[in-house]
Amino acid sequence: MNITTKIIITDTNIITDLNCAGILDRFVMLDNVYVSDMVLNDEVNGKTGNIQIIKKMKVLPSTSDELVEMQKLLLNTHGLSPYDLINFILARDHNCILATGDNLLRSYAIKHGVEVFRTLKIIQLMIENHIITGEEAICGCKFLLDDEATRIPKDLIVDFIKKIECNLVNN
Repeated sequence: MNITTKIIITDTNIITDLNCAGILDRFVMLDNVYVSDMVLNDEVNGKTGNIQIIKKMKVLPSTSDELVEMQKLLLNTHGLSPYDLINFILARDHNCILATGDNLLRSYAIKHGVEVFRTLKIIQLMIENHIITGEEAICGCKFLLDDEATRIPKDLIVDFIKKIECNLVNN
């Protein structure tokens, strides 16, 4: 799959992971990467990542109808935040991929027909589409291994690094 074919609505944990991996700048520069106005205005801070890079992200504003729907869903959906729900709604309404590291949001989105990418899938697609090199991906994943804030299980990161190394040897 080409990472540039669909808009990716992303949440803060993806931004944080890609920032930690040192590749957020190249992810943000893709023409199809958007963040919701609510997330950008309310959730992004210095802990999320490099603010100067994040501010370069394209913003997808929420309509009043989407905000009303988010409020209704919030009453009937336990464990998901208003930001989770607006990301889901925007991805669904714009036929986009939802990039999230949140397991509950991932399950909810898939159950409701929205395609979901996680951090390692994004990194894989960035390699395949020559946005980053395999070596840059390995370096970034090693940073993720050392990051206590990442939600990615360490064994998945180690397996992913091995897969990239194997591909580098075979190519």
